[in-house]
Amino acid sequence: MNRTTHRRRNRRRKVVEKAGHTGHESSASATKAGPHGAEPTLKPIEVIARQDAAGRIELPFEIASEDDVLVAEEKTNGDGTADPAHHATDTPDQTARRGGNTTPRKLDDEPTAQELLYNAAKEAHSQGEVRRAMAIYRELLALNPGHVKARNNLGLLLDNTGDSEEALQQLQLCLNTEPDNPQVLVNRGGVLGTLGRFTEAEDDLRRALELDATNAEAHFNLGLLMSRRGLWRDALPHLRRSIELDLGRATAYLHLGDALNHVDDLDGALQAYQRSVELVPNNAKAFYGLGIIYDRLHRPEDAGQMYRRSRELAGR
Repeated sequence: MNRTTHRRRNRRRKVVEKAGHTGHESSASATKAGPHGAEPTLKPIEVIARQDAAGRIELPFEIASEDDVLVAEEKTNGDGTADPAHHATDTPDQTARRGGNTTPRKLDDEPTAQELLYNAAKEAHSQGEVRRAMAIYRELLALNPGHVKARNNLGLLLDNTGDSEEALQQLQLCLNTEPDNPQVLVNRGGVLGTLGRFTEAEDDLRRALELDATNAEAHFNLGLLMSRRGLWRDALPHLRRSIELDLGRATAYLHLGDALNHVDDLDGALQAYQRSVELVPNNAKAFYGLGIIYDRLHRPEDAGQMYRRSRELAGR
Protein backbone atom coordinates (compact mmCIF):
# COMPACT_ATOMS: atom_id res chain seq x y z
CA MET A 1 0.00 0.00 0.00
CA ASN A 2 1.55 3.37 -1.01
CA ARG A 3 1.71 6.32 1.35
CA THR A 4 -0.99 8.35 -0.43
CA THR A 5 -3.55 5.55 -0.15
CA HIS A 6 -2.61 4.98 3.48
CA ARG A 7 -3.09 8.67 4.32
CA ARG A 8 -6.50 8.74 2.58
CA ARG A 9 -7.76 5.71 4.48
CA ASN A 10 -6.56 7.15 7.76
CA ARG A 11 -8.37 10.40 7.08
CA ARG A 12 -11.64 8.64 6.20
CA ARG A 13 -11.42 6.56 9.35
CA LYS A 14 -10.76 9.62 11.55
CA VAL A 15 -13.74 11.56 10.16
CA VAL A 16 -16.15 8.64 10.57
CA GLU A 17 -14.81 7.81 14.03
CA LYS A 18 -15.21 11.45 15.05
CA ALA A 19 -18.79 11.45 13.76
CA GLY A 20 -19.56 8.28 15.69
CA HIS A 21 -18.00 9.67 18.88
CA THR A 22 -19.96 12.91 18.59
CA GLY A 23 -23.16 11.02 17.90
CA HIS A 24 -22.80 8.82 20.96
CA GLU A 25 -22.09 11.81 23.21
CA SER A 26 -25.21 13.55 21.97
CA SER A 27 -27.22 10.39 22.31
CA ALA A 28 -26.37 10.13 25.99
CA SER A 29 -27.91 13.51 26.72
CA ALA A 30 -30.70 13.64 24.14
CA THR A 31 -32.25 10.17 24.14
CA LYS A 32 -35.44 9.64 26.09
CA ALA A 33 -34.99 6.26 27.71
CA GLY A 34 -37.48 3.55 26.87
CA PRO A 35 -38.30 0.58 29.11
CA HIS A 36 -34.70 -0.66 28.93
CA GLY A 37 -32.94 2.54 27.94
CA ALA A 38 -33.35 1.73 24.22
CA GLU A 39 -33.66 4.38 21.59
CA PRO A 40 -37.17 5.09 20.29
CA THR A 41 -38.00 3.35 17.05
CA LEU A 42 -38.96 5.32 13.98
CA LYS A 43 -42.59 5.41 13.03
CA PRO A 44 -42.84 4.06 9.50
CA ILE A 45 -43.19 6.41 6.58
CA GLU A 46 -45.98 4.22 5.25
CA VAL A 47 -49.32 5.28 6.75
CA ILE A 48 -50.44 3.16 9.69
CA ALA A 49 -53.60 3.89 11.64
CA ARG A 50 -52.97 5.38 15.09
CA GLN A 51 -55.33 6.22 17.92
CA ASP A 52 -55.33 9.36 20.01
CA ALA A 53 -56.38 9.58 23.65
CA ALA A 54 -60.07 9.77 22.70
CA GLY A 55 -59.83 6.56 20.68
CA ARG A 56 -60.30 8.29 17.33
CA ILE A 57 -58.35 7.05 14.37
CA GLU A 58 -55.59 9.46 13.38
CA LEU A 59 -54.20 9.14 9.86
CA PRO A 60 -50.56 10.20 9.54
CA PHE A 61 -49.41 11.88 6.38
CA GLU A 62 -46.69 10.48 4.18
CA ILE A 63 -43.30 12.16 4.04
CA ALA A 64 -40.48 11.29 1.74
CA SER A 65 -37.57 9.05 2.52
CA GLU A 66 -34.32 10.93 2.82
CA ASP A 67 -33.05 10.31 -0.71
CA ASP A 68 -36.28 11.47 -2.35
CA VAL A 69 -35.51 15.15 -1.81
CA LEU A 70 -34.75 16.81 -5.12
CA VAL A 71 -32.13 19.51 -4.86
CA ALA A 72 -31.79 20.43 -8.53
CA GLU A 73 -33.77 20.51 -11.75
CA GLU A 74 -35.16 17.16 -12.83
CA LYS A 75 -33.98 15.30 -15.88
CA THR A 76 -36.55 15.28 -18.63
CA ASN A 77 -37.84 12.73 -21.07
CA GLY A 78 -37.49 13.20 -24.78
CA ASP A 79 -40.79 15.10 -24.95
CA GLY A 80 -39.63 17.60 -22.33
CA THR A 81 -41.79 16.24 -19.49
CA ALA A 82 -40.27 15.65 -16.08
CA ASP A 83 -38.92 12.20 -15.36
CA PRO A 84 -39.55 11.57 -11.64
CA ALA A 85 -37.47 8.40 -11.65
CA HIS A 86 -34.20 10.31 -11.94
CA HIS A 87 -32.45 12.87 -9.81
CA ALA A 88 -30.67 15.62 -11.67
CA THR A 89 -27.01 16.45 -11.53
CA ASP A 90 -26.33 19.55 -9.45
CA THR A 91 -25.20 22.71 -11.14
CA PRO A 92 -21.89 24.17 -9.89
CA ASP A 93 -23.73 26.86 -7.92
CA GLN A 94 -25.98 24.29 -6.25
CA THR A 95 -23.03 22.06 -5.44
CA ALA A 96 -21.14 24.93 -3.86
CA ARG A 97 -24.16 25.93 -1.81
CA ARG A 98 -24.23 22.44 -0.31
CA GLY A 99 -20.50 22.47 0.36
CA GLY A 100 -19.32 20.30 -2.51
CA ASN A 101 -16.57 21.00 -5.04
CA THR A 102 -17.56 23.17 -7.98
CA THR A 103 -15.54 20.95 -10.33
CA PRO A 104 -16.40 17.30 -11.07
CA ARG A 105 -14.62 14.90 -8.74
CA LYS A 106 -12.71 11.99 -10.24
CA LEU A 107 -13.61 8.51 -9.11
CA ASP A 108 -10.29 8.05 -7.30
CA ASP A 109 -10.47 11.41 -5.48
CA GLU A 110 -10.81 11.41 -1.74
CA PRO A 111 -14.38 12.10 -0.46
CA THR A 112 -14.86 15.34 1.40
CA ALA A 113 -15.46 15.53 5.13
CA GLN A 114 -19.06 16.54 4.42
CA GLU A 115 -19.62 13.50 2.23
CA LEU A 116 -18.16 11.23 4.89
CA LEU A 117 -20.39 12.77 7.57
CA TYR A 118 -23.48 12.52 5.37
CA ASN A 119 -22.83 8.86 4.62
CA ALA A 120 -22.08 8.16 8.30
CA ALA A 121 -25.42 9.73 9.29
CA LYS A 122 -27.31 7.65 6.75
CA GLU A 123 -25.55 4.50 7.93
CA ALA A 124 -26.43 5.27 11.56
CA HIS A 125 -30.06 5.81 10.55
CA SER A 126 -30.17 2.55 8.61
CA GLN A 127 -28.93 0.73 11.71
CA GLY A 128 -31.64 2.28 13.87
CA GLU A 129 -29.27 4.64 15.69
CA VAL A 130 -31.58 7.61 15.28
CA ARG A 131 -30.08 9.95 17.88
CA ARG A 132 -26.60 9.31 16.59
CA ALA A 133 -27.73 10.04 13.02
CA MET A 134 -29.28 13.30 14.17
CA ALA A 135 -26.08 14.30 15.96
CA ILE A 136 -23.99 13.64 12.85
CA TYR A 137 -26.39 15.65 10.68
CA ARG A 138 -26.06 18.54 13.14
CA GLU A 139 -22.27 18.30 12.92
CA LEU A 140 -22.49 18.39 9.13
CA LEU A 141 -24.82 21.40 9.23
CA ALA A 142 -22.39 23.22 11.48
CA LEU A 143 -19.88 22.89 8.63
CA ASN A 144 -22.38 23.74 5.90
CA PRO A 145 -25.72 25.26 6.99
CA GLY A 146 -26.93 25.17 3.36
CA HIS A 147 -26.77 21.38 3.00
CA VAL A 148 -30.44 20.86 2.10
CA LYS A 149 -30.48 17.06 2.11
CA ALA A 150 -28.87 16.84 5.54
CA ARG A 151 -31.23 19.44 6.99
CA ASN A 152 -34.27 17.77 5.43
CA ASN A 153 -33.21 14.41 6.84
CA LEU A 154 -32.70 15.94 10.28
CA GLY A 155 -36.20 17.43 10.05
CA LEU A 156 -37.73 14.05 9.19
CA LEU A 157 -35.94 12.34 12.07
CA LEU A 158 -37.07 15.06 14.47
CA ASP A 159 -40.67 14.55 13.34
CA ASN A 160 -40.33 10.78 13.68
CA THR A 161 -39.11 11.19 17.26
CA GLY A 162 -42.01 13.50 18.15
CA ASP A 163 -40.40 16.94 17.89
CA SER A 164 -42.63 18.28 15.13
CA GLU A 165 -42.01 21.93 15.97
CA GLU A 166 -38.25 21.73 15.46
CA ALA A 167 -38.88 19.57 12.41
CA LEU A 168 -40.87 22.46 10.94
CA GLN A 169 -38.05 24.85 11.76
CA GLN A 170 -35.51 22.68 9.94
CA LEU A 171 -37.76 22.27 6.90
CA GLN A 172 -38.33 26.04 6.81
CA LEU A 173 -34.55 26.55 6.76
CA CYS A 174 -34.41 24.15 3.80
CA LEU A 175 -36.97 26.28 2.00
CA ASN A 176 -35.05 29.43 2.85
CA THR A 177 -32.22 27.93 0.79
CA GLU A 178 -34.37 26.30 -1.91
CA PRO A 179 -37.87 27.82 -1.83
CA ASP A 180 -39.00 25.87 -4.90
CA ASN A 181 -37.98 22.40 -3.74
CA PRO A 182 -41.22 20.41 -4.21
CA GLN A 183 -40.30 17.47 -2.02
CA VAL A 184 -39.38 19.64 0.96
CA LEU A 185 -42.74 21.39 0.51
CA VAL A 186 -44.43 17.97 0.54
CA ASN A 187 -42.55 17.02 3.70
CA ARG A 188 -43.47 20.23 5.49
CA GLY A 189 -47.07 19.85 4.32
CA GLY A 190 -47.11 16.34 5.77
CA VAL A 191 -45.86 17.54 9.16
CA LEU A 192 -48.36 20.42 9.18
CA GLY A 193 -51.18 18.04 8.28
CA THR A 194 -50.28 15.70 11.13
CA LEU A 195 -50.42 18.69 13.48
CA GLY A 196 -53.90 19.60 12.19
CA ARG A 197 -52.72 22.83 10.54
CA PHE A 198 -54.71 22.01 7.42
CA THR A 199 -54.75 25.39 5.67
CA GLU A 200 -50.97 25.74 5.82
CA ALA A 201 -50.55 22.10 4.79
CA GLU A 202 -52.79 22.57 1.77
CA ASP A 203 -50.84 25.65 0.70
CA ASP A 204 -47.57 23.69 0.76
CA LEU A 205 -49.00 20.69 -1.07
CA ARG A 206 -50.64 22.74 -3.81
CA ARG A 207 -47.44 24.73 -4.28
CA ALA A 208 -45.51 21.44 -4.58
CA LEU A 209 -47.91 20.30 -7.30
CA GLU A 210 -47.47 23.57 -9.16
CA LEU A 211 -43.75 22.82 -9.23
CA ASP A 212 -44.07 19.08 -9.90
CA ALA A 213 -47.46 17.82 -11.03
CA THR A 214 -46.18 14.21 -10.98
CA ASN A 215 -45.32 14.15 -7.28
CA ALA A 216 -47.20 11.09 -5.97
CA GLU A 217 -46.68 11.99 -2.29
CA ALA A 218 -48.13 15.47 -2.84
CA HIS A 219 -51.26 14.01 -4.45
CA PHE A 220 -51.60 11.36 -1.76
CA ASN A 221 -51.21 13.84 1.11
CA LEU A 222 -53.63 16.29 -0.48
CA GLY A 223 -56.18 13.48 -0.89
CA LEU A 224 -55.68 12.49 2.72
CA LEU A 225 -56.02 16.11 3.81
CA MET A 226 -59.34 16.43 1.98
CA SER A 227 -60.50 13.17 3.58
CA ARG A 228 -59.68 14.39 7.06
CA ARG A 229 -61.75 17.47 6.34
CA GLY A 230 -64.67 15.30 5.21
CA LEU A 231 -64.33 16.54 1.61
CA TRP A 232 -64.51 13.07 0.17
CA ARG A 233 -65.26 13.97 -3.45
CA ASP A 234 -62.38 16.45 -3.46
CA ALA A 235 -60.10 13.72 -2.15
CA LEU A 236 -60.87 11.28 -4.98
CA PRO A 237 -58.93 12.84 -7.90
CA HIS A 238 -55.77 13.22 -5.81
CA LEU A 239 -55.90 9.69 -4.43
CA ARG A 240 -56.52 8.31 -7.92
CA ARG A 241 -53.68 10.36 -9.36
CA SER A 242 -51.28 9.15 -6.65
CA ILE A 243 -52.15 5.58 -7.65
CA GLU A 244 -51.61 6.32 -11.35
CA LEU A 245 -48.15 7.62 -10.49
CA ASP A 246 -47.34 4.74 -8.13
CA LEU A 247 -49.36 1.57 -8.69
CA GLY A 248 -47.84 -0.10 -5.65
CA ARG A 249 -49.02 2.52 -3.15
CA ALA A 250 -51.19 0.34 -0.91
CA THR A 251 -52.15 3.16 1.44
CA ALA A 252 -53.58 5.16 -1.46
CA TYR A 253 -55.88 2.25 -2.36
CA LEU A 254 -56.89 2.02 1.29
CA HIS A 255 -57.89 5.67 1.57
CA LEU A 256 -59.44 5.61 -1.90
CA GLY A 257 -61.68 2.83 -0.60
CA ASP A 258 -62.64 5.02 2.39
CA ALA A 259 -63.49 7.96 0.14
CA LEU A 260 -65.49 5.86 -2.34
CA ASN A 261 -67.44 4.31 0.54
CA HIS A 262 -68.38 7.79 1.77
CA VAL A 263 -69.68 8.79 -1.68
CA ASP A 264 -71.61 5.48 -1.96
CA ASP A 265 -69.54 3.97 -4.78
CA LEU A 266 -69.57 0.53 -3.17
CA ASP A 267 -68.21 -1.43 -6.13
CA GLY A 268 -65.32 0.99 -6.50
CA ALA A 269 -64.62 0.88 -2.76
CA LEU A 270 -64.63 -2.92 -2.80
CA GLN A 271 -62.08 -3.01 -5.60
CA ALA A 272 -59.86 -0.44 -3.88
CA TYR A 273 -59.83 -2.32 -0.56
CA GLN A 274 -59.18 -5.62 -2.32
CA ARG A 275 -56.20 -4.13 -4.14
CA SER A 276 -54.86 -2.74 -0.87
CA VAL A 277 -55.05 -6.21 0.68
CA GLU A 278 -53.31 -7.73 -2.34
CA LEU A 279 -50.41 -5.33 -1.86
CA VAL A 280 -50.28 -5.56 1.95
CA PRO A 281 -51.98 -8.81 3.08
CA ASN A 282 -51.66 -8.02 6.81
CA ASN A 283 -53.45 -4.66 6.72
CA ALA A 284 -56.13 -4.86 9.40
CA LYS A 285 -57.74 -1.59 8.38
CA ALA A 286 -58.23 -2.73 4.77
CA PHE A 287 -59.97 -5.93 5.95
CA TYR A 288 -62.18 -3.84 8.22
CA GLY A 289 -63.08 -1.65 5.23
CA LEU A 290 -63.98 -4.76 3.26
CA GLY A 291 -66.26 -5.83 6.11
CA ILE A 292 -68.08 -2.49 5.98
CA ILE A 293 -68.60 -2.75 2.22
CA TYR A 294 -69.85 -6.34 2.41
CA ASP A 295 -72.26 -5.25 5.15
CA ARG A 296 -73.57 -2.48 2.93
CA LEU A 297 -73.89 -4.95 0.05
CA HIS A 298 -75.99 -7.22 2.32
CA ARG A 299 -73.42 -10.02 2.38
CA PRO A 300 -73.23 -10.70 6.13
CA GLU A 301 -71.19 -13.92 5.94
CA ASP A 302 -68.46 -12.26 3.87
CA ALA A 303 -68.57 -9.25 6.17
CA GLY A 304 -68.12 -11.45 9.22
CA GLN A 305 -65.06 -13.11 7.73
CA MET A 306 -63.48 -9.75 6.98
CA TYR A 307 -64.15 -8.41 10.49
CA ARG A 308 -62.66 -11.54 12.07
CA ARG A 309 -59.57 -11.29 9.91
CA SER A 310 -59.21 -7.61 10.83
CA ARG A 311 -59.38 -8.44 14.54
CA GLU A 312 -56.81 -11.23 14.15
CA LEU A 313 -54.36 -8.91 12.42
CA ALA A 314 -54.93 -6.15 14.95
CA GLY A 315 -54.31 -8.60 17.80
CA ARG A 316 -57.73 -8.20 19.35
